[in-house]
Amino acid sequence: MRDTDNTSQLAAETLSPVSNPALQVITADMLADRLPVSVFVPYLLAAFVHSMAYGSSFLLSDLLQSVGYEGTMAGSVISAGILATLVGALFAGHMAERAGIIVLVSASVAVMAGAMTCFALTGTGGLPFAYAGGLLLGLGWALFYMLAPIQLIHCLKPASRLEALMLLSGSQMLGLGIAAPLGRFVAGRFGGPGAAYACYGVLCVLAAALVLFIRQTIKSQPQLPMHAVALSLKAVFSILRARTVLPVMMMGIAACIFAGLSIFQSLYAQSRDLAPDIFFLTFTVTTVALRFSGASLIGKLPLGPLALTLFLVTLAGIGLLTVNGGNVTLYIAATILFATGYGLTYSTLNAMVVNLAGERNLSVPVASQVFTLGYFVGQFGFPYIGGSLIAARGIDAALLAMIGLVAVNIAIASLMLKRSA
Repeated sequence: MRDTDNTSQLAAETLSPVSNPALQVITADMLADRLPVSVFVPYLLAAFVHSMAYGSSFLLSDLLQSVGYEGTMAGSVISAGILATLVGALFAGHMAERAGIIVLVSASVAVMAGAMTCFALTGTGGLPFAYAGGLLLGLGWALFYMLAPIQLIHCLKPASRLEALMLLSGSQMLGLGIAAPLGRFVAGRFGGPGAAYACYGVLCVLAAALVLFIRQTIKSQPQLPMHAVALSLKAVFSILRARTVLPVMMMGIAACIFAGLSIFQSLYAQSRDLAPDIFFLTFTVTTVALRFSGASLIGKLPLGPLALTLFLVTLAGIGLLTVNGGNVTLYIAATILFATGYGLTYSTLNAMVVNLAGERNLSVPVASQVFTLGYFVGQFGFPYIGGSLIAARGIDAALLAMIGLVAVNIAIASLMLKRSA
């Protein structure tokens, strides 16, 4: 980070992440353009390990079968995790006000270590350990997903946030994508899925320690005071009543689309005699490559036009999926378009909502958390609707519904641009 003037240095030393509102003398122009490499790289490594542990849930059915249970029971274990995710998401801010963001981020990785340990012990302890692991998995995921972006947002200037958030989400996507193949590699050579979970548990412990190691350096950075981090009805409604509600709505709709395409991708592939692995591999590679290679360039683009362009690209991708009759090349091209559009949407809209909140003197931490909750609503809510639609009308009807959802996002983004012109 570049050197700041003496005033901002003094302010950084006197303000903690949750501080007395009377001492809030740091303004956005005093913040850094970039975090020091010695801080940012370990932070991204922790995000990578954390997401890799979460992605290990793809191995749950293998684990349960290896110790004598039905692989289908993995669904109920993950359902327990979803409940913990929602509870953790609602109370993450309350805990952060008391302990500090960076402590909670480290704790979330430690919680994931506990989840991995429970899964590793399922063979000897039985299903109670599996369900305990599911609960810890959901809680750890919620705490990190809600709070990790807030720490970056409050240390960086508004114009620098998109790049950092994109690199953070790229690290998470890389962890999710590599989790299953790495886990199967370890399982095949070191004693089964239980050994893979034990390995992930050790990595999580190291990552949690790494976050604590950079804690003091992060606290020394000039950053906006993180008062009013906890979610309350008043704070939430202040975000939902202002223009900040628009990127929240767009993210919820985009999450519906992604959940529908990912969860029902096997059904789509079967209807076209294609392999669903093509979609997941292409999506992961494209998204990770764009987030890492294009973060610096994309971070300089205006958010409104960028969001509209991403929705148009997403529409093109889903449109190609709809008209594709079974061509592999067209399948890959459609997936690349969808991955380009959706893959950059989350970071773009996240930066948009927190910047709008800052401009309107609303709580930036609350805006970021409400945004993430909007994502969870779409992610967890649409699969039931999509499944019902597919059961009644088929996969093509669900694709048309997703096209309609993208059209709604295009309309909202266009309206925002028109109002800001």
